[in-house]
Amino acid sequence: MSQTARGAAAWPLARVRGWDLWRTPRAMLAFVLTVEVLTVLVSSCVLINTRADVSDLARLAVLLVLWVVFEEASNRIARMRVRLATYGYVDMTSVWTFGAALILPPGVAIVLCLVVLVHAWVRHGRSSGMRAYRQAFVGAVVIDSCLTARLVLDLFPDGVSGAGKPVQVLLALAVTMLVYDAVNFFVLYTGIYLAVRPIKLTELLQTRQDAALEIATLCLGGLTALALANQPLLAVLVVPPLFVLERSVLTKQLEVAATTDAKTGLLNAATWQSMAQHELARARREDQAAALLIIDMDNFKLINDTYGHIAGDTVLRAVADCLVRELRQYDAIGRFGGEEFVAVLSGVDELAAVAVSERVRQQIQLLEVATEVGEVAPMTGLSASIGISCFPEHGTELEDLLHAADSALYAAKRAGRNRVVVCPL
Repeated sequence: MSQTARGAAAWPLARVRGWDLWRTPRAMLAFVLTVEVLTVLVSSCVLINTRADVSDLARLAVLLVLWVVFEEASNRIARMRVRLATYGYVDMTSVWTFGAALILPPGVAIVLCLVVLVHAWVRHGRSSGMRAYRQAFVGAVVIDSCLTARLVLDLFPDGVSGAGKPVQVLLALAVTMLVYDAVNFFVLYTGIYLAVRPIKLTELLQTRQDAALEIATLCLGGLTALALANQPLLAVLVVPPLFVLERSVLTKQLEVAATTDAKTGLLNAATWQSMAQHELARARREDQAAALLIIDMDNFKLINDTYGHIAGDTVLRAVADCLVRELRQYDAIGRFGGEEFVAVLSGVDELAAVAVSERVRQQIQLLEVATEVGEVAPMTGLSASIGISCFPEHGTELEDLLHAADSALYAAKRAGRNRVVVCPL
C-alpha cells in the first residue's frame, strides 16, 4: 500500500480517535455504548421477526412521501433554526417517528426512524458540527422510545383504530405519548447527567416553549396515525399545519436572537435599556420606588487567563442563571458587556435592594462551575461586586441611575471587591 493510500485510510480513524466521546467520564461512555449496543441487538431481533403486509408497506410509503414533501418545503426554515439554536434543538421528526410507532409494525417503524434520522444528520447535523456518534445515540434513544411506546400501545386492544370508541383511543394516545416522551427524556438526559455532574433535575427540564413544541409534534404524529388507520388520504392534511408550526418557531427564535445575549440568554444591552426605560416610566407614573443594580465579576480576567475563554463563558452563564433564580421573574435582567450584568428592580427601595444584592452576592460565592465536560473539581471561589442606585433618590432618568450605580460599583472595587455598595446621596 502506498503512503498516500495509507494516509487516506488512517484519516477516518484519526477523526474517530479525536472524538470528545473518549474523553468523557467512563460512566457516561459505558452508558452510551450500552444503550447503542442494546438498541442494535433489540432492533435486529425485531426486524428479523417482523412480518409486514401490503397495507403496512403502503402506510410506510405514505409516511415517507409526506416526510419528503415536508422536508423539501421546510428545508430553508430548518437550516435557519439549526443555526439559531443555542442549546438543544426540538425538530419535527417526532411527527413521523411517533406516527410510525403507532400505526406500523415495530420493524417497519425502525426502518422509517433510521431513514428519517440519518437524513436529518446528513442534511442538518453535519453542517451544525454535530458528531456522528451523537446522532447515533439520539437515534438509539428515538428507536427505544418508539419500541417502548408500541409495547404500551399493544396493551390497548383496539390501538388507534378503535372505531366508535373515541375515549379509549384518546386514552391510548395520551398514555403512549407520555411513555414516548418519558423514555426519550430520561435516557437522553441520563447521559448528560453522567457527563456533567453535579446537575439538578430542574436544569435538565425543557423550557415551556420546547415542551409545548414537543407535545405539538407528538399530537400531529398521533393524528397522522389516526388518519392512516381510518382515512389515509387525510394524512396529507398534516403537512400544512406542520409547516406553519415550524415557521412560527423560527419567528420566535429570531425574536429571541434579536433581544437576548447569546452567551447568557439574558437581555442584550439594547433590549435591557428599552425595558429599563419602560420600568422607570411606570415607576414615575405610579409614584413607586425602583432600584438599579450593576453586578461585576471580580478578577474575571484571571479566570480567562487561568481556565480559558470557554470556561469564562461558562462562568458567565452560571452567574446569569444565578441572577434569574435569585431575582423576580418580571425584573429586567441583562448583560451589559464583558463580565458586567445589570438589573432593574421595580417597587424596591434602598433597604430591600441591599438585601437582594447581598443574597445575590452570597449565591455567586457558592457557585461551583465545571470548566469542561466531566471535570472532577469544579471552579469555586467566584465573587462579584455590586453597585446600587435608587429611583428617584439618585435620579429619575436611566442615564443618571446608571452613572450613580457605576460610581457605587467602583467604590466597591476600591474597598476590596466582593461587596455591595449604595451610591451616596
